[in-house]
Amino acid sequence: MPALFALVALLTVPPAPAPHVFDFHRDHVLGTSLDLHVVAPDEYTAEGAELTALNEIERLRKVFSTYDATSEISKLNRTREPVKVSADMAAVLKAYEVWQRKSGGAFNGQVGDLVRAWKDGEKADREPAALELARIVADLAKPGWKLDDATNTVTRLTDQPLNLNAIAKGYIIQKAADAVRKEHPTVGGLLINLGGDVLARGAPPAGTGWAVGVQDPANHFDNAAPLAGLRLTNQAVATSGGYQRFYTIGGKRYSHIFDPRTGRPANGPASATVIAGDNLTANALATTLCVLSPEDGLKLVASVPGAECLIVSADGTRHHSAGLKAFEVAPLRFAALQKDEPKATNWPAGYQVTVAIELPNVAAAKRYRKPYTAVWIEDDKGKAVRTLAVWGNSPKYLKDLSDWWKIGKGDADLVRAVTRATRGPGKYDLAWDGKDDKGKALPQGVYTVRVEVHREFGAHLRQSGKIECKDKPASAKLDKNAETAETLIEFKELKKK
Repeated sequence: MPALFALVALLTVPPAPAPHVFDFHRDHVLGTSLDLHVVAPDEYTAEGAELTALNEIERLRKVFSTYDATSEISKLNRTREPVKVSADMAAVLKAYEVWQRKSGGAFNGQVGDLVRAWKDGEKADREPAALELARIVADLAKPGWKLDDATNTVTRLTDQPLNLNAIAKGYIIQKAADAVRKEHPTVGGLLINLGGDVLARGAPPAGTGWAVGVQDPANHFDNAAPLAGLRLTNQAVATSGGYQRFYTIGGKRYSHIFDPRTGRPANGPASATVIAGDNLTANALATTLCVLSPEDGLKLVASVPGAECLIVSADGTRHHSAGLKAFEVAPLRFAALQKDEPKATNWPAGYQVTVAIELPNVAAAKRYRKPYTAVWIEDDKGKAVRTLAVWGNSPKYLKDLSDWWKIGKGDADLVRAVTRATRGPGKYDLAWDGKDDKGKALPQGVYTVRVEVHREFGAHLRQSGKIECKDKPASAKLDKNAETAETLIEFKELKKK
C-alpha cells in the first residue's frame, strides 16, 4: 500500500514548467538601447536574470565610461603616473594590444584626442588642422601604455587619452551573460542586443538558434527590411559603420570611426558585420573592417579562427567571407520583407514619410524600461492602413495599447533582433513608403500618424498629427509628453547618402 501511495503521489506531481522566452527592452543603457531575451522556466527567474545583467553592465560602466569623471578610465586618463587597475581594465587593454598588432595599426585604443579634434571641427564647421592631426597620429604610432602584471598597474606613455569603446562594450556584454549563467543556472538561452551588438547563447524553445537580422546601411530605418538573416547559437555578432553616427562639416558627413594611421575618419566600407565566438573579437574586427579595404578585411577575418563577415562597400557591393553561408538563413519574416513588391507609383518618385521618435530618459523611473509603443498610419477616413512598428512583445502589456490593439493584435512578428551600428539612446527612425499592410500603393492625400505609448507603472499617452503626402515636401511636429519627446514627421524625397 505505501508503494501504491508513492506511485500515486509521483503521478500527480505537476510537470516542470516549459521554458518560455521572456523579453525585456530598455533605453539609456550605456548610451544606447538594450534588448534582452531570456529562456527561463518562469517570469521570476527571467526578471532575476535581467537584474543580474543590468547590475553587471552598471558595474562595468563605472570602469569604462569616459563620460563619468569618477570611472576607472577617467582617472587613468588624468595622469601619466602608474595607476592600479581592475582585472577588467587589464583584460581590455591586453585585447587592444593584440588587435593593434593584428590590424597593422588600423585599430587603436587611444583615439580620444581624435574624437575631441573632430568634435571641435564640427562645432567650428571646418576640418581639424593638418598639423594637429599629424601630431596625434605620431603619438598613436607609439605604445600607449605599459601594463605591469606584477603590480596591477597601468602607466600611460603618451598624452593621448584612452577610449576603449570599440572593445569595452563587447567585453561588457560577455561579462553580463557570464553573470546570468552563473547566478541563474535554469536559464536555458539568452539573446543580448546592446545597441546592435548581439550575443546569442543557447536557443529559444524548439528552435535551432536565434534569428538575427543584419541592418542595411543604405536603408537603416528601424522598420526597414534587414539586409540578411543569420541564425546563431553560442556566437556573437557585431556591426560597425559610419552611417548612424557621424560628424557634419561643410555639409559633408564624416564617419565617427577613425583611421589611426591618418587621423581622419575612415573612408572604407559602409558597414561591416562580423560573427565570432565572443563579442570582444566581433567588435574589434567589425571596427577594423570599416578602416581596411574589403580585400584586406577579408584576409584579416580569414586569419581568425571561427570568424566570418559580411562587408558592404559604399556602392552597396557585398563581400562575404568563405564560411558565412553556414550562418545565413532566410526565415519567413526576412523572406517576406525582402521580396520584390511593386513600387508605390502614386507618390512622387523617391518620396517617403519618415517618423523620428525619441523616448527620453524618465528620471523618476528607476532603470527605465522602453514603454510599449505602437506607431501606425490612418487614412483621411480614420481607417488604419499601415502599422510601422510595435515595440514590446509581451501580450499582457500589448493589450494595454488599446487603440492599436483593435487593429493590430497578434502582430508580434514586427519585433526582432537586428545587428546594427550603435545609435543614440531612445532614438528611433521609421519610414513609410506609401503602401498599406498588404503592399498596395495608396493614393496621394492627407494621412494621420499615430503614436501610442504605455509604460509599465507609468502613463498611457498618445501623439497624433496629419501629414500631406502629395507633390511637394511637407512636415509636422507632434508635441512632447511625459513618455515621448517631440516627434518629427516629414514627407520628402530620400536621397542616398
